[in-house]
Amino acid sequence: MIEQFSRSEKLQILLKTIGTDPKKYLDEEIVQYVERFQPSQNCEGATKGYFSIISHICYYRPDLEHLLMKIALRPLYYLGVEDASVAIKWVQFYVSDTSDNYYTSKQGDIWIKESLNSKQNIVEKIFKEIDLEDNVE
Repeated sequence: MIEQFSRSEKLQILLKTIGTDPKKYLDEEIVQYVERFQPSQNCEGATKGYFSIISHICYYRPDLEHLLMKIALRPLYYLGVEDASVAIKWVQFYVSDTSDNYYTSKQGDIWIKESLNSKQNIVEKIFKEIDLEDNVE
């Protein structure tokens, strides 16, 4: 899983380390590494890439779920998905598929299949935040 992010050595190291030492990195560092990585030029690919990263991190650092999910959900929102349950189903269908360019770890897959379902309220709140941010001028 980690080799697919070879364009970002810092991100690779973070993903390798977080399982053994979840608190090694400051919250801000983790968020920056994820934000700076651009997995794709299109919304679908970006969402898959971001969720394959953040699901692995959120498994070990659930305290960062809101911040990381906001990064990962933004391209899906721009793709036109604004319903939280649809977003969750989309992620569960596309990110768990190891035949794609982006896929997650075993731990990330567990987070997507077991934890993401209970995050509907968070996803709704994030979509509202994104909408508000995009419409402030």
